[in-house]
Amino acid sequence: MTRAVYYTGFRVAFAHSVNGDSVWTARVERAVREFGTPCYVTAWTPIEERLRVLDCVQSPVPLRSWLSFKTHPLPALAAAWLRGGRGVEVVSEREFCSLLHVGAGVDDLLVNGVAKHTWLTDRALCGLRVHFDSLTEVRALLPTALEQRWRVGVRIHAPDECDARDSRFAGQFGLSRTEAVAALTELRAAGADVQSVHFHLGQHKFIPGAYRRAVEHAAVVCAEAGVSPVFLDCGGALPSSSDPSCDAALRDLEHACVQAGAAFERLQEFCFENDPSTTETSTVLAVTIIDIKERDECRYLICDGGRTNHALAADSGTHRILLVPGRTGRLRLTTVCGPTCMSDDILGRWMLPESVAVGDVVVWLDAGAYHLPWETRFSHGLCPIAWFDEHEQFTIARARETNGESVAEGVAS
Repeated sequence: MTRAVYYTGFRVAFAHSVNGDSVWTARVERAVREFGTPCYVTAWTPIEERLRVLDCVQSPVPLRSWLSFKTHPLPALAAAWLRGGRGVEVVSEREFCSLLHVGAGVDDLLVNGVAKHTWLTDRALCGLRVHFDSLTEVRALLPTALEQRWRVGVRIHAPDECDARDSRFAGQFGLSRTEAVAALTELRAAGADVQSVHFHLGQHKFIPGAYRRAVEHAAVVCAEAGVSPVFLDCGGALPSSSDPSCDAALRDLEHACVQAGAAFERLQEFCFENDPSTTETSTVLAVTIIDIKERDECRYLICDGGRTNHALAADSGTHRILLVPGRTGRLRLTTVCGPTCMSDDILGRWMLPESVAVGDVVVWLDAGAYHLPWETRFSHGLCPIAWFDEHEQFTIARARETNGESVAEGVAS
């Protein structure tokens, strides 16, 4: 087996098999032999390892993990998740239909997101779980909710939720305290089956005490509206497992569970949506070096996949990469580029061995969060996705899109 080397930013770290390098190398080598590059490679095992951590969170009521399908919309993953007895959260009609296609039942689905009144009426299922995001949704969907006996709730805007780019702005999601009280009151008065309240802390960095403050706020809203929820959905927003604040966030989540158990006398379940922290390590992007340019300032590796088509998340920070085969020797500042005619089609810059050559594979790690949903066809087509299931059985989850298919859809380069 080829020895792999991880590179993080400008610092070089040699990883051993206990960190999973040999496993990922084997997966990537097999996928590349079968499907070529660029390709995504996704495995269930890293997700299962993360779920074990979440399963250890102490709570006075059961804590149920829901898959945030928008984060990594791979039907094969959703099917494996459902086989484990967990539910899936969807936020769009396309996601909803995808989950029905893989066999999800009404008890497996939770419908969140904005503007559901524009599509959900036509997709009604008896007993569906739905969280309303606005008063407009409540009033437009209430007749269907009553007719189909939906199990409903509302998303309450949490005190610490804000725009990740500019904290002066609270953001567009959920209902304010006044709106949430009005929505819950209207639902209860109409005879709707109000079972839950929901909040989400957003995509900004974790703020200590945020979960507890959100539970306190939800309790005030429910008391004012005269509602006692059976389920409390605290969204996701846990930091990455590699983030120094992850342990503190997990402790805060535990305190919030205890707090919720005391605040809501009918509470039967504490729901948690698994987001980037759960799926990010499950997927890698494999690209092949197809050209090399030598410049005074650095070396440029031109690959057959990159940021523009496959890894827009490169804008948010440097990822670890893995070289197959492993390379050693003198290091040089190296820019890893994609194949499109865009100056920002760059995965990042690292100190890499000068022995790296055309034909080598660069593996961009931690590609399991908002990579598939942000994938583009820019000048190319969608790449294949290899899937390693619970038993490490290898299948193709999505075939490579042909040039004919791209052109037929009006995406000619």
